[in-house]
This record gives sequence, structure tokens and C-alpha cells, in this order.
Amino acid sequence: MICRPSGQGWELVRQPDHGVLACALFDALAEEPRGPREGFRLAVAHHDDGWAARDREARVGDGDGPESFLELSLAEHLEISGESVRLAGDLHPYAEAIVALHGAWLHGARRVHDEGLEQQRDAIVAAWRALAEERARELGVPPIDLHHDQRLCAMVDFLSLWLCGWPEGDALALERPGGEEADVERDGAVVRMPAELLPAACELLVPITTVAGTAPFPVVAETVRTLSLVPVA
Repeated sequence: MICRPSGQGWELVRQPDHGVLACALFDALAEEPRGPREGFRLAVAHHDDGWAARDREARVGDGDGPESFLELSLAEHLEISGESVRLAGDLHPYAEAIVALHGAWLHGARRVHDEGLEQQRDAIVAAWRALAEERARELGVPPIDLHHDQRLCAMVDFLSLWLCGWPEGDALALERPGGEEADVERDGAVVRMPAELLPAACELLVPITTVAGTAPFPVVAETVRTLSLVPVA
């Protein structure tokens, strides 16, 4: 879950819904993948589908609020990411490649104090990288293009997380796949982006579950927030 406090308790966005938003963002932006477009779109839309069972309802977290995706252990993240890779493989070989490489990128550099877990993590990450490279090779996608597309996936993933509530703040420095930085600003439900990144204004929908402020966090409302994306010169 992506969690943030609200006047009624907590606002939650399920990870798979965040993936759908990331795909809608990709469709609105000027960036294009170098590998198969449909496979890439499926990867972005479903890169967090491994969270579906865990996000079915709010869980009690470590603090006063519901469990956030930030609270899970590395072992839990690896298991969930592995399920996301498996599910992506059912959709498209390039979706499997991108989700596997995305998982390797997310977890490969994390600091681990448990030597046994570090070895396990390294083995899983290596297997994901090998899988991604194998699928890309089968599709005729060069390694440089595969890694470009993973950076594009990471860009829209991070932008979607921010629009869902993490990290908090009204400004975001977004790194594009080529390394250029794009400054994005938010004022309420209005999001402003450089015109070279966002060619035309559009509206996106974010499904929000509002839960009560105390455990077990019963659902107060299911709503949809509309975000207006506006290009600026």
C-alpha cells in the first residue's frame, strides 16, 4: 500500500492501481521505449501485480497507521517482486524482461546486514538480470535498449508513486531515461510538467481507499481522484 494521512484517517492506493496509473502516465508522456511497445506497456501497468493479495485490505503497520510498502523487509520485497516477474511473464516476454530488470534495479543495491540474506538477494537479482537479458535477446532488443527501457519504467514508476502520495512534497526532480532532469510541480490536483515531456494536457484518475484512523482501519470510502496534467514552456 501507498499510505498517507488524511482528515478522515488514511488514504491508501493499492500497488497494482499505482501500476495502472504509471501506464497512463507513460501513454501521456513524450518518452517511447526502444523495445516492443505493447510489452513495455504491459510491464509498466503490471509491474506491481505481485502486491495484489497483500493489498486486498489494510494491514496494521509498524506505527500508528496501516502497513506501507516502505515497511516490508527485503525478504518480503523479493518474494513479492518475484511474483510480479512471474505474472508479467504470463503477459508478454518483454513485460517479463522489464519487470525482472526493474526488480533487480530496485533491490540490487540495497544494503543488507545479514550475510545469508545478502547472498540470497544477490542470487535472485542475478537470475532476474539473466532472465531479462535472455528475453530481450530472443526479441532482438540490444542490452543498451533494454536498460534504456528499464530507466523509462523507473521514471514513470517514481512519478506515479509521487502522485499517489510518496514521497510527500509539491516538487519533484524527475530523471528521464537519458539522464536529463525534468522539474515537475504539483498544486493540489494540478500537476505541471515541461512541455517537452508532456506534449498535451490530460487528466488521470487515481483510485483512493480512505480508511479510519485507528486499527483495524475499516474502509470509510472508495473514491477516485482526478489529476490534471498541464504542460508548461
